[in-house]
Amino acid sequence: MSKKLEANGLWESSRMMLPQHKERIIQHRTQIHYQTKPLIHQDEWEIITQNIDMSLNYTLQAAFEVFNESGNRYIHGIVTSVSSFGKKIKIEMENGFEWVDFDQLVAVKLEEGGV
Repeated sequence: MSKKLEANGLWESSRMMLPQHKERIIQHRTQIHYQTKPLIHQDEWEIITQNIDMSLNYTLQAAFEVFNESGNRYIHGIVTSVSSFGKKIKIEMENGFEWVDFDQLVAVKLEEGGV
């Protein structure tokens, strides 16, 4: 088999490869790993708001799944404040607190054994 068809030889042997083509290929490879925010059904939003309310009123520990393009992240803590104006919730964790946009939430689940 020809060495031009192995590994990177295909790109190096191509005389039609413009810098713009190469840039676009690299850009496409980096965007493959990004994800779009899922659409959340109205019933799921009700569960999310119920769990936020329970965590706020009864100081229950909850797990928050927050959307991120490169992969969702998880926060464990207690809701201490809800800002209806900015649509943000303040989550108190062991090492401090964090404000999270309500629109970025994917799921909120109460954990066993509140603090």
